[in-house]
Amino acid sequence: MVSIMVDPLPELDAEAGALGIKGTIASDADKRVSESYEAMDASMHPGVKPGHTFVLVQKGGTVAWRWDWFGHGKPMYMETDELYDYVQKALSRRT
Repeated sequence: MVSIMVDPLPELDAEAGALGIKGTIASDADKRVSESYEAMDASMHPGVKPGHTFVLVQKGGTVAWRWDWFGHGKPMYMETDELYDYVQKALSRRT
């Protein structure tokens, strides 16, 4: 699992350290990845910054599953166990 954000990597590293985030993070500063997976549309700032989007990408680059946060008043994240459940269900449908 990789968290991809459009902030510069030095800023991401500093924030990950401050928050104790141990997972893999990557910077998409030029927004090409975000645009290619249409994450720029599902956003509170359409076209400017990507939204809170989760995408399960298969080895060939096809999207097996995605989830976009849209609701105000709801958490802007997904619990890890909930994410794993969604991914497991998506993978089981593909086999």
